[in-house]
Amino acid sequence: MQPTNNSTIRSFTISEKKNIAMQWSQSNVKMQVFCDNHGITVSMLKNWRKQFATPAKVPRRKHFIQLTPSKASIPDIALPFAEVVSLSGNRIIFHSAVNTDMLKELLNSK
Repeated sequence: MQPTNNSTIRSFTISEKKNIAMQWSQSNVKMQVFCDNHGITVSMLKNWRKQFATPAKVPRRKHFIQLTPSKASIPDIALPFAEVVSLSGNRIIFHSAVNTDMLKELLNSK
């Protein structure tokens, strides 16, 4: 069947498909924008990712809390190891080192 407009149908080699799928997974571009820039459809890219087991992008966190260090007026000996203050005013004070898993769990809990 012939296309009704002047567009041409392009075929991709397996190597090109793998390369394009990998490029997207390593880019910071939304899938639709990436596909528009490469002249492919979103469904093509999704199929190629599945076909070649290309990893999905790691979702980015949209809500970051800016931490601003302040100088305390008490002696350094009494200072806590770390303090986290949320935008709502909740505080978490650590008096010793904690591992990252514990921090993630505390920050992700509601």
